[in-house]
Amino acid sequence: MILQVPFNELNDIIAQKTPVKGLTLSYAASDTATVSFVVNILGLLSPSVSAKVKFLSIEGSRVTAEVDAGSVGGWVLDKAKKPLLEKMPAGLIEQFEDKQVVLNLDAIPQMKPVFDSIAVSGLSFTEEAVCLDASLK
Repeated sequence: MILQVPFNELNDIIAQKTPVKGLTLSYAASDTATVSFVVNILGLLSPSVSAKVKFLSIEGSRVTAEVDAGSVGGWVLDKAKKPLLEKMPAGLIEQFEDKQVVLNLDAIPQMKPVFDSIAVSGLSFTEEAVCLDASLK
């Protein structure tokens, strides 16, 4: 079965649940989403940074992705990485080295029951939604 969550609904949930200012997801390609967020620099500047996140694999609740923020965005992301990691749920980001990130979605309390009930075999994007290819366990 294919489970779809529209980007607008997902972004509404993200805005309510995350302390990261301006965090949004949008479509880039069938295997890639654009993640944008605002970085507060010394309380003076608040530039928006975006990165392309290409999903490489999903195994259970663990997602492996490649992050490309370009040269300027990559520099800003490197500087903002520690404060961003501190704001994320404990255990969500298992690895974030170079351009590769490994997420454990079980670290989000609302996601654990989902992954206890379904087996996800794929993740993709349409212009409107995030799509999970899954089956019931």
